[in-house]
Amino acid sequence: MLRWSVGFLLLVLLCLPTHASAETYVAAGIGMNAPTFDTTDAGKVSLQKDLFYGGKIGHYFNDRGYNWFGLEVDAYRSTPGIKQQTLPTSSNPRLSGTIPGADLMVHSLAFNALVRVTGYQYKVEPYAGLGIGLNVGNISSGGFRPEASFAPSFNVLAGIRYYMTDSIAPFVEYKYNFAQFTFNRSNVTADYRANLFMFGIAYHFGR
Repeated sequence: MLRWSVGFLLLVLLCLPTHASAETYVAAGIGMNAPTFDTTDAGKVSLQKDLFYGGKIGHYFNDRGYNWFGLEVDAYRSTPGIKQQTLPTSSNPRLSGTIPGADLMVHSLAFNALVRVTGYQYKVEPYAGLGIGLNVGNISSGGFRPEASFAPSFNVLAGIRYYMTDSIAPFVEYKYNFAQFTFNRSNVTADYRANLFMFGIAYHFGR
């Protein structure tokens, strides 16, 4: 999934406009995911905090005074496993009593619209965005039957970048990602909410 996402990002980069005033960037980063998992049967199931990593490609429309607006494709991977824990008794035996830990892997692909504070005389540039995407959750072991769930996602983000040069810009970013996973084989439906704190570096073309 991640390899397909990276390939798609590269394809988007090749298809973006190439006007001299256009600004395109590629970025990679790593950070911490602090997720929650709210099931319909047993309420909140505790997940582990986990490192995540990913990359993105974006484009700001500098033509005709729209340099404050851009679009971005973002892909990242996280493995926030389910903790061993004791849950209240419910109608689902897999979510009742003491449950062992389980592996949970989440791949996310997001399409975001961005706004930023413009003014190229400044080295510091705040930005924010929102968008939609697709999450793929894979659950296995720990009493859960191996299964993948595909779910639409909603994303909100905010960050700030610092231009060390005209092209190189480290950044820090917060992302909120929401998706509802349904694992039919284990009869589990849950709202997945990821709080993602990322540090990365971007390379800007045509700035």
